[in-house]
Amino acid sequence: MDFYRLFHRRKLVAQESVARSGVEYLSNKINNAHPASRLSPRLVRALDFLRAMSALYVIVHHLSIHRGWIHDPRFGIFFKFGQEAVIVFFLLSGFVIFASENVRALRPKGYYIRRLRRLYPVLILSMFVSTIVLLDNGTFGKLFNWSELFGTLVGLQDIDFLKPGVIVVPYAGNTPLWSLSYEMFFYIIFPFVLKAWRRNPGITTHVVGFVCCACYILYVVAPNHWYLVLAYFLIWWSGAMAANAYLNGNVNFKQIGATLPWLAVLTMISIIAVPLVGQVNLYDYPILPVRHFAFATIALGVMCSSIGHSLIHRIGFPSGIVTYLATISYGLYIMHYPLLVQSHRADGFVGALGMAVLLLLLASLGDIVLSRILPKAPTY
Repeated sequence: MDFYRLFHRRKLVAQESVARSGVEYLSNKINNAHPASRLSPRLVRALDFLRAMSALYVIVHHLSIHRGWIHDPRFGIFFKFGQEAVIVFFLLSGFVIFASENVRALRPKGYYIRRLRRLYPVLILSMFVSTIVLLDNGTFGKLFNWSELFGTLVGLQDIDFLKPGVIVVPYAGNTPLWSLSYEMFFYIIFPFVLKAWRRNPGITTHVVGFVCCACYILYVVAPNHWYLVLAYFLIWWSGAMAANAYLNGNVNFKQIGATLPWLAVLTMISIIAVPLVGQVNLYDYPILPVRHFAFATIALGVMCSSIGHSLIHRIGFPSGIVTYLATISYGLYIMHYPLLVQSHRADGFVGALGMAVLLLLLASLGDIVLSRILPKAPTY
């Protein structure tokens, strides 16, 4: 999934008022947090575009599996990369958290309050939606599980049929929630890694790379959820280092330091592990981490290359509806599965259309309305 919005809310205004655009809001949030540098409006629009398109692609991916489109010999191949879309969310999350919190997170109390306020209202809403869907489907008694409920609330969930070492599966079978356990952990350790990075960027980057690679080796030897989460932190940190490069206005491979080489090493380790594990399936462990790490390596390389820089500044990324979808992308990501896949009311075309409208309304409620009415988090 941050599977998530880039720290801006689309301001609702009266009929005759003209609101600031989502692009301006995000730019102000990030630039105020990092006053020495600026993210260009074009970059912000590009990030919004990636966030919105990744959320929509994950939705289409799950629908294609549920409805069998993924097996179409002509078009099925285009629906098979939902996992890579989630890796885009990890990279974007690291990028925007660093861009907006690289100073403020040194005061952990306010930072943690802001993260809790961002994650939990929509998460609780999505779990409530899943509960209603179970009741409406008549499967609540069969599928409700207290361990899944509390495990998801504290960020322990993952998908057990894709990888070993899982502590608990996501609540009510809402599988997209798996990525939130990773995000929660990344948020928790970020202030500590940031503090070390401020003191010595080079050494910290090498330590992060070494620890993440070592954790994946440990995971292969003795599968454990926390080993895998720590290994994936390198993807998130790569997004953070890309943000640092863009904020410094010096986007190149040298600026991101050893992050890219360490990602390449992690990818090679995951490839070497494949014959050792002995199970080969493109969609499960041990191939799945290879896909994740390789895609992250390529994506980071593009982000920090002249190609990526050129794409950002030459392509006119749309705003408007794209900005709106980016704003509610978190809600779309974690609520689409129970509404569009699990609910029996989405089986027919009319029912699916109605549930899609409900999804947009609930995502707007979670990502826009609740953020306006809940108590404000401290700025610092």
